[in-house]
Amino acid sequence: MPKTDAASVRSGGSSAYNAPAAKSGQIVAAVSGSSTSDEKGEGFNRGTSDDSNDLNSDDIRISGYRNNIFGTLMTWYLLVLSALWLCFLFVLSADYYGSLPNTPKDKTSILSYYDSTLGTQAFIGMWCFFVFLVVTVTAVRFRLRNFFRIKTLPQNGQFVCVEQKIHKAVMLAGHNNFLVKHVQMAADRIKHMLGWDWNVTTCPVHLTGSNRKYFTYQCTRFVFSSDDEQFAPFSFDLGSQNNSLVAKAGGLTTEEATLRAELIGPNFIEVQIPSWFGAFVREVSSFVFLYQSLALIVFMFDAYYKVGLVDLAVVLLAVAFSMVVKKLSEERLKRMAEQSDQLMALRDGSWVEVSSRDLVPGDVIRVTTGMQMSCDGILISGNAVMNESSLTGEALPIRKFPLRNDDSGFSKEANKNNQLFAGTVVSQVQPVTSSNGDYLTDDHVLCLVNHTGTASDKGKLVRKILFPQPISFVFDEQLKVVFTILGIYVLFCLAMAIYFYQGSPTATWLYFQFVCFQALSPILPAGILAGQSMAVFRLKRRQIYCVDPRRVMIAAKCRIMNFDKTGTLTNEGLEFYGVQRSRFVEEKDAAEFEQFTGDLGSCDELLQIGVASCHAVTDLGDQLIGNPVDIEQFKASKWTLDKEPKFLDKIVPPQDSALSVLHVARRFEFVHARASMSVVVQDERDGQLHVFVKGSFERIKALSNARTIPAGYDAACNQLAREGGYVLAFAHMILDATLDQLRTMEQDDIETGCDFIGLLVFKNMLKPDTAQAISELKGGSIRTVMVTGDTALTGIFIARQCGMVPPENTVVLGDIDKKTGRLIWTDVDSDEPVADIEPLLDTRGPDGFPLTELAVTGAAFNYLDEAGQMAPLLLNTRVFARMKPQDKVRCTQMTMERGITGMCGDGGNDTAALRAAHVGIALSDAEAAIVSPFSSSNRSVMSCVELLIQSRAGLATSFANYRALILYGTTMTMHKIITFWFSNSL
Repeated sequence: MPKTDAASVRSGGSSAYNAPAAKSGQIVAAVSGSSTSDEKGEGFNRGTSDDSNDLNSDDIRISGYRNNIFGTLMTWYLLVLSALWLCFLFVLSADYYGSLPNTPKDKTSILSYYDSTLGTQAFIGMWCFFVFLVVTVTAVRFRLRNFFRIKTLPQNGQFVCVEQKIHKAVMLAGHNNFLVKHVQMAADRIKHMLGWDWNVTTCPVHLTGSNRKYFTYQCTRFVFSSDDEQFAPFSFDLGSQNNSLVAKAGGLTTEEATLRAELIGPNFIEVQIPSWFGAFVREVSSFVFLYQSLALIVFMFDAYYKVGLVDLAVVLLAVAFSMVVKKLSEERLKRMAEQSDQLMALRDGSWVEVSSRDLVPGDVIRVTTGMQMSCDGILISGNAVMNESSLTGEALPIRKFPLRNDDSGFSKEANKNNQLFAGTVVSQVQPVTSSNGDYLTDDHVLCLVNHTGTASDKGKLVRKILFPQPISFVFDEQLKVVFTILGIYVLFCLAMAIYFYQGSPTATWLYFQFVCFQALSPILPAGILAGQSMAVFRLKRRQIYCVDPRRVMIAAKCRIMNFDKTGTLTNEGLEFYGVQRSRFVEEKDAAEFEQFTGDLGSCDELLQIGVASCHAVTDLGDQLIGNPVDIEQFKASKWTLDKEPKFLDKIVPPQDSALSVLHVARRFEFVHARASMSVVVQDERDGQLHVFVKGSFERIKALSNARTIPAGYDAACNQLAREGGYVLAFAHMILDATLDQLRTMEQDDIETGCDFIGLLVFKNMLKPDTAQAISELKGGSIRTVMVTGDTALTGIFIARQCGMVPPENTVVLGDIDKKTGRLIWTDVDSDEPVADIEPLLDTRGPDGFPLTELAVTGAAFNYLDEAGQMAPLLLNTRVFARMKPQDKVRCTQMTMERGITGMCGDGGNDTAALRAAHVGIALSDAEAAIVSPFSSSNRSVMSCVELLIQSRAGLATSFANYRALILYGTTMTMHKIITFWFSNSL
């Protein structure tokens, strides 16, 4: 079969793109199902897969507004009136002290005709009106400008107002008591009456070059379609099959790119941050600061200015600190989110230099060493080595492979090794210049742009950081109860003042203001914020970075900490331990294991060839790049990689070896869902094709011929795993096919019928400080749990070694019987089945904790979860093994229902669980990692200990300030009441 190259695709690209069949891919309006007549384009769709972009949801209201000269004047009138009213309050305060210009000596209150009582009453009236004005404007601040505009249809307006329903997540809401619940309900009713349960954003409407109306909401462009008369974001479906994606290697025409840019918007996430003055205005215009200002104005007037000055200094210090922390955090996020580079893109069949802002889905770009990806793309030609630490937290570079030119289906999860993601850095590229037809060949490494802007994985993460879902800790809900009680206390004090100050309304009102601002101190918010801010500062000094400071207080109440195993509890790398070869005995018509050995060179040559070739390792400047297991496996083989491969890779044996050079003709990369990978290699000596499959011992057993599985297979594998071994199984088959036939064969066809040939075993050692960290966490009443993709027995061994499972405790493993499909429980030490685990869980030691710990595999976890039986066993289960990424997320979500839950991992397949947890901490070298709320460049589990210590210290500081200020306020108010009582008695 002739090879497929990019040049041939380019020459036929335009005609293929404009073929009549493409009409079925016209833009489809998601809201009405009608196709638009003026927006022709293959694969365009109205709307996206992201629910937050759906403006037709019941949780979103949209309306249009137009400016009006009268409304604009009224808006400015309100602002000027508020400023002048505030100035007049200061004038009255100065007059109270006789500080106005040209005031006679020893004279005060000249504006009230030297009557201080009249001056005080005037101040009270002006202050009350100013409070009404400020509260009203603040309550409707996001709707105020639209109130003075003319409402119209969204498509006819100069502005579009998007109102999104606020769904606040309350941490541990189920633990609320009766009082908290009813106060929360009352607060929700008040918010609903004031419209505070909707997030209001007003966006200006713009026109594209072809006069299409659009607005930008939360960094996403919404374009108006005249057919369905709706605003919606556009997405582009490039195809669902590999060959259809590879066929787009011809790139786009300038006209197509312009159309897509208009509908999708620029490939740029603009993070708008205020200037230092703007940041100051943002802080002082908040409701909290306005409350503080109103209180301080009263303090300044009523001969209480010394205390007012001290409080003002504290408030300004808190404002400055908050402003600096927010501004620096926003600038760091801006640097991380915004990216604009020049690169080479294929337009009109020629390579042209374009800005990364101008990229659209369907563009073909040239990938070069050192470039940072500005979009998500599919690698359609050539190999690449990517540094994904800033996106996933994975420390080691990841090798990416070109998409196969076949008719197999493409999916984001299964083809992860064929995709490049925005924010990652290209460490090395390797063009594919020759192929048997499996891959597209070209002199450059080519990437097909798939997603841009907020549609990319990085864009979605940045968008979640910029526009997070509101969260409220149960402590915040309890504060409402405290403030309600203090409000009732203030009213009680007002009643007492009315009783004591009969006939003196001015004195009564001044006392009421004093009581209100002492009980609800204006520096109370600053005191609560102080602990959180200092905790973030101290964590940063310890190389633990936080992108969401609100999570610090949540981390302080963490009660469960889930850990990944490999790279988190244990060292990143594995150490080669040995091999156990399987030999088929013809006389017995059965296979049996040979003696375990640590010398790979003494084994059968088939196993040597399999270990040397069945991997995805590449050579980057004399440094091996790839999965840590693959790297250690290849090092153990002592073979080398030739830098001029015939197909995918050329593997050269050691000089003293009698084995031949191998050429990797096909490779199926490791996929978590399959738990295996495979390669087809050609022996240079005889041209024979060999298939090698590598994976978990359970998966290889299922794939291999039953006759080649030794009788003690499960027992041998389990024993190695029980000793802490990382066990990989190998299978082999000679493929009777030509290279042309090989190209069209599916992975399942190639792997079917293989013979098991042996086991490869590695050891994963604990990090030096893991046991100490686990001990300290348990001493801090933190439940430590292991959630790993490794085997259950290996996980149990590591859990015992690090102290997660006490040495005297029994461990019972739950797994699914492959034959019957039923759940079985087994004592891992005696290997005896356990019929009923309930009596074991009821047996407790002297410390009151059960003497039996549970461990479950991923299959057992899903079985129990579907049956509704996992939740009762959740807090008795210490090790979750063979967990896929989605299983880790589900496990984390279940523990979150039982208490504040943390997740610690090194990125990679832990990323989703890190984001899902209440407190996710990624052990990542990248300071700007957006994997989780916390990231530590110190790749040690002690980072979890430090995080919880500083968070608890911050929460304790906030509680101490909170108690001190409330006690001070109540003490002072009671002191005033007692003083007034005795003064009246006299």
